[in-house]
Amino acid sequence: MAVVGNTALTASKNALIVALVQRELISKAVVMPSILDASVYAVKGTKSISVPRAGSFSVEDRATGAQASLVSVTYAVDTITLDQMATVSWVVDPQDEVESQIDVQADLAARAAKAHAKNFDTLVIAGVEAAATATTTAGAISKAIFLEMRTALLSADADAGQLTFLCGPDSESALLQIGDFVQSYAYGQAIIPTGMLGKLYGVEVKVSTQIAANTFYMYDKDSYGFAIQQALSMGERAAPEYGSSAVLKVLDMKWGHAKLLNGALLKKDNN
Repeated sequence: MAVVGNTALTASKNALIVALVQRELISKAVVMPSILDASVYAVKGTKSISVPRAGSFSVEDRATGAQASLVSVTYAVDTITLDQMATVSWVVDPQDEVESQIDVQADLAARAAKAHAKNFDTLVIAGVEAAATATTTAGAISKAIFLEMRTALLSADADAGQLTFLCGPDSESALLQIGDFVQSYAYGQAIIPTGMLGKLYGVEVKVSTQIAANTFYMYDKDSYGFAIQQALSMGERAAPEYGSSAVLKVLDMKWGHAKLLNGALLKKDNN
């Protein structure tokens, strides 16, 4: 008779934990859904990926019997370097674990995923800050500054349907004092209780605790990108130096991020 014990189930347990932490990463990383995901191009053997960008065609009204003008389109690339080997490692003393009333390893794995999500947001926000162009008007977020940012992006051919306004808790408080936002039903969407606060003039509003006071951004989804070459993966080894049944665990992912379109569709505060 075959007996399936803890050792035989370790691989499936780890696979389940990895699936859970992957979902945790996606749900907790506020910025991730609002920027371009180029992970499909981050195949094995690449150190960086090139995201193509190009100009656009213009249309002419060709006269009868006349030859149409030939229009050329110039291509260039934006490079995302896959240089982030984000890692969280931990080990639990089995004496403490056996005394705990919770599933310590599952809890720590979830906390590690949250740390990865926080790290993702922190690095991307720093990248947006470095690449974005400041507004003309300084000061705390207001209806006038919000509309200035939106107008600047739309004038630069941003897609009105994929704009995001990203701010910290203080700016969220200021937004909630703007009547047009509180009464967002007038613009087609009520405030919803998720990572996205709601919409103002068609722009998705997201709040991140990683953003300092009086700091905010507005951008097109295609203006900043990331690529994950190795999704969150878990490894482990015995660590008897911490106890006979102790296990050292590592949760890591390999990825990169960069501005796209020369940062032309990134706006930030002037504070």
